[in-house]
Amino acid sequence: MGIIRFQILNPTRICRSTIYYMSCRYLPSSSSSSSPLRVSSSSSQKPSFDFSRRWHFGHPDHHQQYQKPGEEGEKIFRLGLTADIGLSVAKALTGYLCGSTAIIADAAHSVSDVVLSGVALVSYRAANVPKDKEHPYGHGKFETLGALGISAMLLATGSGIAWHALDLLSIALSAAPEVIHSGHHHGIDMNHPILALTVTIASISIKEGLYWITKRAGEKQGSGLMMANAWHHRSDAISSLVALVGVGGSILGVNFLDPLAGLVVSTMIVNAGLKTGHQSILELVDAAIPAQQLEPIRQTILQVEGVKGCHRLRGRRAGSSLYLDVHIVVDPFSSVSVAHEVGEYVRRQINLNHPEVSEVFIHIDPAFLQFSCSTKDHDSITKESNICQEIKHVEATVSDIFSSQLSEKLTIKRITPHLLHSKILLQIVVAMPSTMSIQDVMIAAEHAEKEILKAAPNVARVSIQLSLNSE
Repeated sequence: MGIIRFQILNPTRICRSTIYYMSCRYLPSSSSSSSPLRVSSSSSQKPSFDFSRRWHFGHPDHHQQYQKPGEEGEKIFRLGLTADIGLSVAKALTGYLCGSTAIIADAAHSVSDVVLSGVALVSYRAANVPKDKEHPYGHGKFETLGALGISAMLLATGSGIAWHALDLLSIALSAAPEVIHSGHHHGIDMNHPILALTVTIASISIKEGLYWITKRAGEKQGSGLMMANAWHHRSDAISSLVALVGVGGSILGVNFLDPLAGLVVSTMIVNAGLKTGHQSILELVDAAIPAQQLEPIRQTILQVEGVKGCHRLRGRRAGSSLYLDVHIVVDPFSSVSVAHEVGEYVRRQINLNHPEVSEVFIHIDPAFLQFSCSTKDHDSITKESNICQEIKHVEATVSDIFSSQLSEKLTIKRITPHLLHSKILLQIVVAMPSTMSIQDVMIAAEHAEKEILKAAPNVARVSIQLSLNSE
């Protein structure tokens, strides 16, 4: 009686009911001017899908509130979870009625998808919790841990399906075309080919659609978990396609194609688990971001006025967040306040053009002028000497030279030292008596420069400037 009751169900109506439920749950009705995607375009840019208003269209400028990225991503994870629940139920019923190993394996995969989607949703929520005292760098690692958990479940599911498929394949190759095992028919029931094909095709379509929706949002938010979930949807679509091949083979009487298809599906699941797990482990151990991914950020930095160059650009991921540190090169004679402002402008430009960057640490280096001292030499010299004491000693030497040899000609008003590759550059502002000629000042300044360079070998250059201010 149970089989007869299921036979009168329309498979198309089942699929439509599932899709209708998903639409009612996540997509507002057309009367409220809603749509999953809005395409925006301009004359200078390629059309792109705008996910900041994913559920609104028709009047894009009439809404005052925009969905936050966290709420936006959570809706997509919920959509995937609902789809996985509907597909797992449909596939389980279809596989039981049709006796298809491939569809049963695909149903088991969909059941694991429900767990994986739940883990992804919980991880995404935890990762989007604001920074707090206990987690000053945010909770992005929870997203990475969720992706690692997904990979472990994928490996376990794929291994189980492979074991079952190998067992059935050995039976199919060594026995008659139809094998009865524990009262269950391993060939496909020819009374239900339409049901099997309909559910399998519907699964392919739904999963492929979820792949594109999740992928677009993942690219926009820079979420590794969301991108992994997107490819997981794509692998589900492909696995259902392989199951479709198995169903077709059983319909045609080639029974070994059914367990063989299940084996191929399991291989794909294991492969997806290995890739996701490898990427998650790299994030957990703070592996470096590939140089090609950092190159656009480097170009953004170099376009800032006042930046002479940048080096030691490094990055690490924590879920969808990217943390950077970089050394930028500025004019060595810039004041501290100007150099700081250049660094802050670099920070603002990075945040504006690369929203995936959560935090950037900027170290400011002076541009090296005529010195060819290597970084290794610079580090060794810095370790062996106390530069603060050296500068203090140089300033005392300069004061002694001016007081002993030029006290009647020039008076020191200010000494500004600069450090380049452990070499000291001096800017000295002096005042002169009103009775002294400019030519005499130039001669005195040249004499002072020679005496300073002779007395202080760690001074590479001396620049003496005349102040006309009497104060």
